[in-house]
Amino acid sequence: MERLPALALAERARARSAVPLPGVPALPMPGHVLDAVREVAGRVLPRQSRGWPELRRILAAHLGDRFGLVVDPDREVLVTHGAQQGMSVVLRALLAPGDEVVVPAPTYFFDGVVRMAGARPVYVPSRPDHSWATDLAALRAAVTPATRAILLCNPVNPTGHTPARDELSAILALAAERGLLVVSDESYARYVHSGPGYTPQQCLREEWPDLVTVTSLSKNYAFTPWRIGYVHAPAHLLERVHRAFEWDAINVGDAPQAAACAVLTGPQDWLDVVFSTFRRRRDLLCDAIEAAGLSVVRPSAGIFVFPDFSVLGLRGRDLEEALLRHGVPGIAGDAFQGPAAHARLLYGGTEADLAEAGQQLAALVRDERR
Repeated sequence: MERLPALALAERARARSAVPLPGVPALPMPGHVLDAVREVAGRVLPRQSRGWPELRRILAAHLGDRFGLVVDPDREVLVTHGAQQGMSVVLRALLAPGDEVVVPAPTYFFDGVVRMAGARPVYVPSRPDHSWATDLAALRAAVTPATRAILLCNPVNPTGHTPARDELSAILALAAERGLLVVSDESYARYVHSGPGYTPQQCLREEWPDLVTVTSLSKNYAFTPWRIGYVHAPAHLLERVHRAFEWDAINVGDAPQAAACAVLTGPQDWLDVVFSTFRRRRDLLCDAIEAAGLSVVRPSAGIFVFPDFSVLGLRGRDLEEALLRHGVPGIAGDAFQGPAAHARLLYGGTEADLAEAGQQLAALVRDERR
């Protein structure tokens, strides 16, 4: 298998001393989180393969308070080593060799985890002139007798599109009609800056119950190094996912779970300050992209933009190399099963770094048009 594109690019960017354009903020942990980790580090706790009961109760209460969901913490929540592992376990537990999975694209790097489950991804292109929204007619046309699931990203990495409630409802109606699972990666729920806002697919489970949501606490609470997330699904599906998880990892470590409990129940001001800046950073980078003569759909969510570089006549790895020559790390769109003349750029860096990236993008356009 090929390497995960984001990790491979990060290594190349560091070797080339590119402008630092991180994504998810890496913040020092506040005192209440550190205290919780120190306290648990000195204890020997029983192994809990579904995750700490306390953490699962906190997660269920969080989903109830924020979205009005009624969640059984004992039967509908499984704590995982981040969303990446959660998605991998879900697909291996619920798919069989030869199954097809329909995936609106561009999308996150799902290709490897789908294929590792023995299934075949079927990508359905979205279009920038429709703000990267799901092409519902094409989605329906892609479903065959071999289709077992629809796989979503909400909000979408790399485009920043956030499906509105009616878009999700139409997708679930198709799933209900054809008896399909709907698996959704909702790792950027906290990163919505504009538009109608984020709707968890589980809010629509009255329309169709076979919904599996994978979420990253690491991203939504800015502590990626802890690698912790969870799966939320009805009990009859989660039981199968839980069994697969036990063979994959047995259980998640106590220190990350202690950190998660503290971060979910403690003060949020240390996070709110950073998250409130992302819309401005998005606008800084989008303004610079447009000033350079490139087009971009301004995303409603995320930490990424997906501009169109087709005026340069560059695609794929050639586009990535041209960006790196000018000090800008970007992943070409074909890595996301999208147009190869687009590239994902991140705006989690400082305003000074974003300004530098904008200047380098303008220089790239000037140089390539000569």
